[in-house]
Amino acid sequence: MTNDTHHKEPKDWKKETAKYTLGGAGFGLFVSAFQTAYSPSKGGSVLDVFTKHGGTIGFMAAMGGIFAGVDAAVSQIRGKDDYVNSAVAGCAAGLIAGVRKRSIPAGLGGCAFFATAMGTYDYSGGFEGKMHGMTRTQRDEYRSGLFASAEDLKKQQ
Repeated sequence: MTNDTHHKEPKDWKKETAKYTLGGAGFGLFVSAFQTAYSPSKGGSVLDVFTKHGGTIGFMAAMGGIFAGVDAAVSQIRGKDDYVNSAVAGCAAGLIAGVRKRSIPAGLGGCAFFATAMGTYDYSGGFEGKMHGMTRTQRDEYRSGLFASAEDLKKQQ
């Protein structure tokens, strides 16, 4: 059976931060374009994407960069690449929501939400799932360990 803790090459937090900051900025540009296109004031220029809703680009870039940087840094510090790193990084990224709104409750809520969402996503195996790469026998063993058998329930009584 596979283990939740993957010992891979350590992530370079600088490269990860740069990569995800650029990705976040790209996503922020996409969101900003929609905000501008559907805003009530019509007749602006293409530059309104940056002038009216440019903060969205910076916000998304900051969230992506902070998430990736903290995830890689925690991975290096702990020596493990597992769901705990994603939860800590999700909390750090979620705090940015509070900084943007200048609200401690919004930051704590963002921290709790993103830590739970990212930790759960990583714990469940992400897009591939936890059983990716397992043989049929290993999958059956994993599934049987998820639920108590009738014999186990009788022993508890």
